[in-house]
Amino acid sequence: MVQKTKNSPRDKQQMLLIGIIAAAVVVAALAIFISGNFLNPNAVAIDYSTVHQERTADGGFILGDPNAPVTVIAFEDFLCPHCQDYQRTIKAFIQQQVLTGKARFEYRFFPAIDQTYSYLMADLAECSDILNPGSFWDAHDKLFEINSRTRFSNATAKAFSDAMGLDYSQVLDCVKEDADQIEADVKLGESLKVGGTPTVFIKYGDNDPVLQSPIPNADQLDALVAVAAGIQSQ
Repeated sequence: MVQKTKNSPRDKQQMLLIGIIAAAVVVAALAIFISGNFLNPNAVAIDYSTVHQERTADGGFILGDPNAPVTVIAFEDFLCPHCQDYQRTIKAFIQQQVLTGKARFEYRFFPAIDQTYSYLMADLAECSDILNPGSFWDAHDKLFEINSRTRFSNATAKAFSDAMGLDYSQVLDCVKEDADQIEADVKLGESLKVGGTPTVFIKYGDNDPVLQSPIPNADQLDALVAVAAGIQSQ
């Protein structure tokens, strides 16, 4: 009987195949790691405790220095895929312009995907801030993060409450009895002719919001802030 040696062509072929498979596994794992931690905007954590937070007269949530000359207003739906994609731009804008005091960011709820869960997620974000004042922006990020990983449901509403350190029964009571900001935001959005999400406006000082179409990318938002700084310095 003829036996194969350790260095037979078949052995070499098998070793080559094993090497290719191992390399593919490493590349796939690296791709998952990169997409989950560096390319996924929901994986970027921002310390909102360092920046001024307030609400408008009609309840809208605003982040940033009250003296900043320009405000970017975004109407979004946590369930909206395009809003998910736009978070990369929003996160960059907040880090580069809002946290540095050059601009403000105003978030408005606008249900565009589902009349049940779009409303529920907005209510959850508002109730997080009601039950734990100052937690809205962390809740905002957490809801986008959850929805980027799984389909939202009543079960994920419970998971959100747990992640935010909230008592779920209190959250449910708040949703039923206290949360109503989405109604004010929808009213405002309709008055501004918002037809979908995300929709972005720019507001210089106390002037009326101006629709930005097409939706500005990070560089375009930076340019708008630069314009506002130039106007302020005149």
